[in-house]
Amino acid sequence: MTGEKILIVEDDVLIAADLEDIVTTLGYEISGIADSFETAQKLAAFSTIALVDVNLRDGATGPRIGQYLASDFGVAVVMVTGSPELIETDLSKVIGLISKPAHPNLIRDVLEYLKTIREGERGVPPGGMRLFA
Repeated sequence: MTGEKILIVEDDVLIAADLEDIVTTLGYEISGIADSFETAQKLAAFSTIALVDVNLRDGATGPRIGQYLASDFGVAVVMVTGSPELIETDLSKVIGLISKPAHPNLIRDVLEYLKTIREGERGVPPGGMRLFA
């Protein structure tokens, strides 16, 4: 076990299940799967890393969820979206973005990177990840 607890914020059941399978296969623990701002709020305190989609059951709330998780709970957040061009807002608290569909190796590299920077070290962001900071 890695000690990290991964929150998946995704409203597509198949994509969420696929991400959960990848993350648990890599040895990470899942804190939960959220499909809206409300369900993400309930799981925030139990999470250290979040993979957040942009468009959810309650609209394009992903960026707001990402900022909330990062600023209020110190969660390391990466947006996972099929529409990276829609991310124009200032996501100063969110670490970066990857595009869907994300290859399992990219998910692995992103989680390792987030774990490294959560430990206070300077990691190398994986290719295929756009940084915001």
